[in-house]
Amino acid sequence: MLEKLKRYFQTAYTEPFNQDDKDSYWFQTDDGHTFGIRKTELSEDELNLLNHLFTSIDFYSDRKYTSRLKQEWHEFLYEHSNVLPVSSVGETVRLFYFYLKTPLEDPNSFEEAIIGGFGQPILFWQSRTHGVIIDQQPQGAFTKKECNELIDTLTSDFFVEIHGYIGQLHKFDLTLKEKVSYEGQCIEIMHQGVHQEKVITFYEGFPLLLIESPSLANPCILSDYLLESVQEQEMLHTLQVFFRNNLNASLTAKKLYIHRNSLQYRLDKFIEKTGIDIRTFSNAAFVMLAILLIKKKNSLIVHGA
Repeated sequence: MLEKLKRYFQTAYTEPFNQDDKDSYWFQTDDGHTFGIRKTELSEDELNLLNHLFTSIDFYSDRKYTSRLKQEWHEFLYEHSNVLPVSSVGETVRLFYFYLKTPLEDPNSFEEAIIGGFGQPILFWQSRTHGVIIDQQPQGAFTKKECNELIDTLTSDFFVEIHGYIGQLHKFDLTLKEKVSYEGQCIEIMHQGVHQEKVITFYEGFPLLLIESPSLANPCILSDYLLESVQEQEMLHTLQVFFRNNLNASLTAKKLYIHRNSLQYRLDKFIEKTGIDIRTFSNAAFVMLAILLIKKKNSLIVHGA
């Protein structure tokens, strides 16, 4: 169906979803794919047909927020405000992205259940089947197991198939708006290409992202905590030796001529700061790719490319 729409509307057809594109009508298929059609290219009959076949992403766009904090978050992330939500707490933020197989009959109850799973979350619906949860008090290395348990509970309570994506740990500062915008685009591409698992971390989906959308292969999509960590020469060298020795802590400590406890201290420091547990293969692979991406970008800058 989408291929036929692409051929029919040609340049008027666009994907993935872009919150800032107000010149298009945006829709979502039952399996979570999003696309937009330029408003000027749609007749009234065509618009009615698309609304009948797909879910309009504008469904929640005009929703009013009774919470002042939620309104501040919306203005900061999705509008033109450069003012941080003043009532927020903590220095870090993590976003969770969820996609439902079918729309919910009672979204409000779903929101209440989400609140029970997090400390002080902010939830925004992007469509009837897609939303974003802002965790204002994130744990450092939030595990897939914990997220899977939450999704299992929600699936059981609401009888709906849910796919979740764990975002990166971000600084709570003015760069967050740009980071969230990039991360949202990345998650959308990951969702279109991965459906076999209930929960996927940003780190696990990163290789797929580089294959499906190499244009997004830019260090700006990475958390500032990660960027700062790998800019520290001692930490960078430690990570590289750790990777070369297949995540073997004892062998790595020997190669670095340091005590194993000293190595563990460095690794714990990295995990605490970035939220990335590099003792697991998928996370280590992500950090290796991220380092290569940063090196490539820096090399292009040095050579004036």
